[in-house]
Amino acid sequence: MQLKQYFILGICLALFNLPLIAQQDRIVSDAVYAEKVYLQTDRDHYLKETTIWFKALVLNNIDHKPSERSGVLYVDLIGPEHQIISQKFLKIVHGSGHNYFELPRQISEGLYQIRAYTQWNRNFGQDFMYSEYINVHPKSSKNEEIITNVEIVKKKEGDFLKAIIEPEKLDSLQGRKIFVGLNFDGKKTDSIQLKKNNDRFVLDYELLDDPSFVSIELFTENGFKANRTVSLEKEKIDLQFLPESGKMLTDHKNVLGIKALDFKGDGRYTEGIILDEDLDSITSFKTNDLGMGMIIFQPQKNKDYIAKITNTEGKVAIYKVPKAVEKGATLSVRKTGNRIGFIVTTTQTTDSLKIRCSFRGLNMFYIKGKVTNGQFKTFVSSNKFPSGINCFALLDANQNPVAERLFFNDLSKDAISIEVMSDQKEYRAREKTNLSIAVKDNNGNPVEAELSVLSIANDHLGNNYKKRNSILPYFYLTSELRGEIEDPGFYFNRDDAYRFRDIDVLLLTQGWRNYKYDTTAVSFDFNAEPILTIEGRVKSALFQKPKENVEMSLMSFGDTPILQTSKTDSLGHFYFNIDNLQDNSNEVVIQSKKNGSKRNFDVELIPNTSPVISFQEHLKIEKPDSVYAEIIKHERQNMQKINSYEIAEGVTELDEVVLEAYDMTEERQKTADLAGKPDVVIKGSDIQEKEKDWSYGLYSVLLFNFPEDIQIQRDLQEPGAALRAKVMGGAGVTIMMIDGIVVNNLNYPLIPNIPPSEVKSVEIIRFANNFSRLYTEAYPYANPLEIPPQGDVIAIYTHGKRGIFGAQKPKGILRTSVNGFATSKTFYQPNYQNKDRLESEEPDLRTVIYWNPQVKHTGETSAEISFYNPDDVKEVLVIIEVITENGQIGYKEFLYPIKDRDKVISN
Repeated sequence: MQLKQYFILGICLALFNLPLIAQQDRIVSDAVYAEKVYLQTDRDHYLKETTIWFKALVLNNIDHKPSERSGVLYVDLIGPEHQIISQKFLKIVHGSGHNYFELPRQISEGLYQIRAYTQWNRNFGQDFMYSEYINVHPKSSKNEEIITNVEIVKKKEGDFLKAIIEPEKLDSLQGRKIFVGLNFDGKKTDSIQLKKNNDRFVLDYELLDDPSFVSIELFTENGFKANRTVSLEKEKIDLQFLPESGKMLTDHKNVLGIKALDFKGDGRYTEGIILDEDLDSITSFKTNDLGMGMIIFQPQKNKDYIAKITNTEGKVAIYKVPKAVEKGATLSVRKTGNRIGFIVTTTQTTDSLKIRCSFRGLNMFYIKGKVTNGQFKTFVSSNKFPSGINCFALLDANQNPVAERLFFNDLSKDAISIEVMSDQKEYRAREKTNLSIAVKDNNGNPVEAELSVLSIANDHLGNNYKKRNSILPYFYLTSELRGEIEDPGFYFNRDDAYRFRDIDVLLLTQGWRNYKYDTTAVSFDFNAEPILTIEGRVKSALFQKPKENVEMSLMSFGDTPILQTSKTDSLGHFYFNIDNLQDNSNEVVIQSKKNGSKRNFDVELIPNTSPVISFQEHLKIEKPDSVYAEIIKHERQNMQKINSYEIAEGVTELDEVVLEAYDMTEERQKTADLAGKPDVVIKGSDIQEKEKDWSYGLYSVLLFNFPEDIQIQRDLQEPGAALRAKVMGGAGVTIMMIDGIVVNNLNYPLIPNIPPSEVKSVEIIRFANNFSRLYTEAYPYANPLEIPPQGDVIAIYTHGKRGIFGAQKPKGILRTSVNGFATSKTFYQPNYQNKDRLESEEPDLRTVIYWNPQVKHTGETSAEISFYNPDDVKEVLVIIEVITENGQIGYKEFLYPIKDRDKVISN
C-alpha cells in the first residue's frame, strides 16, 4: 500500500494543479499502476530471409514518462499455430531499447504475432501487453493452390463444407490418406482423415451451425503441412448500435453510435434507414469510410425499431435496434469551441447529480450540478482536462456509475514540434542525404529527446505505413481501448476539420465498455523486474523438501564470465543477477554446498513461464488487398533482379557446409554398426543455445528450431497421446536410440523431457541399415507381418552414456544454459563514397532505406543523420518518432524526391 500511495501522490502532483481529494478516492482503476509498452516496426509484410527491425518504449501509464520500474522487456515472435518461434530479452534503459528478429528460410508463411510485455504488466492481464500482427510471405509466388474450391453446398441433409485438396503439390511422396484439421471461427472443432477418391481428395463435411470463417489445415503422411483461411459469408455486414452512454431513454433525444463491420471485422462504409414497427421511415444514417457514424434518435415508448441496409449485391438486410428504457439516465458530451459541454438526462427524482472526471484510472475531480426538469447542463473549459481520452461517469447515490462517456481532448496544447532540414531539395539515386532534426517545445525552446528515424521507399511502403499504429495513435488511443482499432493512423496523420469528429465517433462506437481502466481488483502476483535475474530452488534428494541456507554458486563462461554466490531462503529458493549476460544462450554451472561441503541436493531453475497466447484467428481470413499485394509483388521482383545480377556475375549462393572431424565414440560406433552413419548431426551446444526459459525438455527445443530435420507431433487419432519424433525426408517410420541402445517404445514418453543440458548430440540416420531388426527391438510385440522394411533412426547421445535411464541431471550440480539480453546488430546501408561502388551495376533495391532507433537530441544542437539513397525509388519518406524525458510524444513525416543518377539536379 505504501508503494501505491507514493506512486499516486507523485503522479497527482506532476499532472494536475487540482484540489487534493481523499487518497482512497483518487484511484478509479488499479490499471493506473501499469506500464505502456510500444514497438515501432519497419513494416508489417515481410518475405522470408528478411529482418524485422523494432524499437521498444516502456513508459509510465499515467504521464508517458520513461519507466524506471522495468529494465527487462520480453518480445515474442508467435507463429501461425500459436507457438513462440523466437523470444528476445530486451534490456530497457530509461524506457527504451531496440532489437530485431531474423526470418529464416525454413520458417512457415502466414500470419505472425509480435507480443511485448514486462513482468510487472502481467499483473494486468492482456490489457497492457503490446501486440501487433505481421504477414510472412515466401520469396517466390505460388502458382498452384493446394486447398481450392472452398464453398458451402446446401443438400437435403443440411449444409456441407466442400473443398478440393491436392497434397501432391506439397508432398510428392504423399500416399492415399491425409489428415485435415478444421477450425471454425477461431475454435478447434474437428480433425478427420480423408482417403483419395478418383485420384483426388475431396472434403465434404456437414456443418452443424453457421460459422463465419473456416481454417482448413492439411497434414500429409510425411509431415508436410498447408493451411488456408477463408470467409464463408463475404457479403455479411455486422451492424451494431451503441447508445452514447450505455442506454437510450424513451421520449428523449439520444445519440446513437453505429458501427458496420465486414466479414473480416474491418469497417465498411454503409448507408441505411431506421424504420418503426409500422415500417415508417424515422431517419437515415451513413457511416464514414471505417464503418462508424452516429445519429440523433428519439424512440417512442412501447415501440420497436429496425434498421435496413442494402449490400453491394442488392440484398437487403434487417437488424434490430436496441430497445430504449423508460427509466434511467444518459450522459451526453460535446465540445464547442474551447469548452466541453455536459448534458445529463434522468428520470429519477433528484435535486443534484455528480459527474466523476477521470484520466487513465486516476480521479481528477467531480462536476456537481442542479437538476431542473430532469436535466443538468454545464460547460467546463477544455484546459481543465489533460490531453487524450478522458472518462466521464455519472454516479448514483452509492457512487456507482450509471452512465459513462469517453471523450478525446485535443492534445495540441502539449504538442512538441519536430523540424527537419535537408541539405538539398532533391537527390539522385546513390547520393547521400543529410538531415538535421530539431525538437522544440510549444514555446520554441529545444528539449532533450530520443528519436527513432526510419526511411522507407514511399512509392511502395508509404501508404501502408501511414495507416499503422505509430507512436501518437498508440499512446493516445490503442493503448487505452480494448478491441481492434482499424487504421489507427487515420485519426492522427491528417489535419482536416473532421479528424476530431472521427475520433469522437470512434470512442462512441468502441465504447466505454472497452475502456481498459475499468479494473478495480488487480492481484499483484508479478514483481517489477529492474534487472534480469534467474530463480531456482533446492530440495533434498530423498524427501524433496526445500532446503534453507544452502550455499549456492553460479559460474558462467564465455565472453562475460560471472562468479556469484547466494544462499537459499526458507522456501529453498535462490536468485542470481545475470543483468550483464548477453546473447540467447550462456553456459552456466550452478553448485550447492552445505557447511562448506558439496551435498547431494536436487538443484533446478524455476522456468519463467510465458503468458497465455491470445491470437486473433479472424485476421488470417483471405481478403483482396491491392496495397499489400503490390508491396509483396515489388519485393519479389527486387529479389529476382538481385538474383539475376548475381547469376550474371557468377555469384552462386551455396548452402553452408561445415567440415568437422566426427568423433567416433564407443556409443556412436555401436549405432553405426547397427544402423549406419548419420546424415545430420545436431550438436548439443546448438540445442542448448536454442533452449528458452519456457522450454520443457529436449523435444520442445527440437520442435521449434529444427523442423526441416525432425518433426515433433502427437497422434491425431489419440487425444492426449505422448509426443513422438519423426525424421523429415526419410522413409516415414522412426525409431529411437540413445547412447547406442535401441529404446523400447514403452519408454518413448521419457524422451521428450530429457534435459537439453544432458544432450551431447542428436543425429539422424535416414533409411537406416538393418531396420527390421531395430524395429523388432523397439516394438518387441509387433506383428511380424506389419514390420516395415525401411525406416529411419534418431540417435541421441548423452553425457551420462547410459541410455534413457542415465539421461538425468547430476545431483547437487546443475549444468545448463540461460538466456541473457539479446544483442543488437547494425542496420546495413551501402557506402557510395567509393567511386567503383558508386558506378557498380549491382542493383540497390532497398525499400527500407535507413533505420536508427536511438538518436539522441541533446537540446543544445540538432540531431544530424545521413544515409545513401537507393535505385528505383521516386520518393523517400522519413518517419521520425520522439519521446522526451517529460513524456511528450511527437511524430513527423518528411518527404523528398529522388532522381535517377543520369539526370542533372537543378537547384
